[in-house]
Amino acid sequence: MDILEKLVNTATGPDVSTEEKLKRTAFLLDILVDFGFKVRSGNGCHVAVRGNPPYLTLIGHLDTVFPEGEEKKRPFSIVGDKAYGPGVADMKGGIAVMFQALKDIDRDNIAIILNVDEEIGSPESEIVFSEFAKKTSYCLSFEPAFPDGKLVASRKGVGALLIKTHGKKGHAARIQEGANAVVELSTKIHKIWELNRNFVDLTVNPTIIKGGIKSNVTPDYAECYCNVRYYAMNEVEKFEKEIARISKETVINGCTTEFEYKQYRKPMKECPELVEIVRKEGFKVTRSSGSGDAAFFNRAIDGLGLPGGNLHSEEEYAIISEFDKKVKLAKKLITSI
Repeated sequence: MDILEKLVNTATGPDVSTEEKLKRTAFLLDILVDFGFKVRSGNGCHVAVRGNPPYLTLIGHLDTVFPEGEEKKRPFSIVGDKAYGPGVADMKGGIAVMFQALKDIDRDNIAIILNVDEEIGSPESEIVFSEFAKKTSYCLSFEPAFPDGKLVASRKGVGALLIKTHGKKGHAARIQEGANAVVELSTKIHKIWELNRNFVDLTVNPTIIKGGIKSNVTPDYAECYCNVRYYAMNEVEKFEKEIARISKETVINGCTTEFEYKQYRKPMKECPELVEIVRKEGFKVTRSSGSGDAAFFNRAIDGLGLPGGNLHSEEEYAIISEFDKKVKLAKKLITSI
């Protein structure tokens, strides 16, 4: 628990620079050197290798969503079988499991990637993950398990939809002289929300709306950002066709609508070989709607960290009574594949 306590009490949130986060967590490199790894830091992550590719690659992130100072307000603590503190489950608990599992492991050809920018989409470390994905046989990711102990066998991918509606300015008191882009956009947002009924795995959630400049001016522009989660590409293709159809439909004369859709992270597909091992060890698996860095790899399993809940909140917790069980599972995977 010493590593977990030290990590939780070390601020690695979004208001801390990448360089500073790497510096604050560099003590982990000393431990990995003692384990026989060659280490380096850069591109938003620490990297350690022992042996040659193809690697069994272990991954985890050291950053959290909490601002600096939160670790002083809520330092690491244990109440019953639960540990509390910023990032205790997501995912500093997983780092503690990983390091304990690596002790006395008699195996080479292992790579470790510990990034500090996962919570903001891994913009700097993406290049490192892409590099190692090409020379990795299997990936073990130590994100938290679900509160009921289920591991993550697959994850949804992430897409972004931006709907932009153009209208015509006018005096707000003379509605017939303008074309209200906000009203036009609002009708489309409702139709987009209703699309959730049409898909098995794909979800779309409007999260940010912008429109209007003054209370007495009819808005001539409005936009809405939507978060999209998906698993199957055929549903993405169907979704884009539906968005194109909705964009062409007009309620307010004089308004037009365009859209942009981008995919930011591919899904993590289930790896039957890894799922078979964890099931034989007594663990259940599920699919997560959240994304993760394991999606960079072709064959991976996730949720090897401590089970926990209330992630990204002041009530976040990790179930430490499961620590030894998760270490045992990680050792089994490392030595079996």
